[in-house]
Amino acid sequence: ATRHPVPPLVAFLGTARSSPQYGVGDISAVGFYMLTPERWLPGTEMPVTLQRTDEGAQDRGDAITVLATVVRIGSDGVGFAFVLPGSEQAESGDRVGIWATKTHLARFFSGLKVSQPEQQNLERAS
Repeated sequence: ATRHPVPPLVAFLGTARSSPQYGVGDISAVGFYMLTPERWLPGTEMPVTLQRTDEGAQDRGDAITVLATVVRIGSDGVGFAFVLPGSEQAESGDRVGIWATKTHLARFFSGLKVSQPEQQNLERAS
């Protein structure tokens, strides 16, 4: 998937934004690269909260918590892939204990300040 470099996002480990704030190096419809001195093993799953930092983000839903798995380790961070719930969970409408779905990601991506072709790619793939 096409990566959008240096999106207006920060990341937090977990759901409560109680971890240190990490930069996001890039994002695509299938995952993101978090700038961090930490190095987790590929296959490690964890919830990550992505928070928008662009103007007006509070008006359009400024944060989303995703379940993510480490897929690669770089010199300045870690690459994650989104782990999306199955269709029966997504259709249940019960947000307790359920991570972001494709629909939630598409809504979250819709307000990011990215180029129009990249915006369409993010929305179509998520």
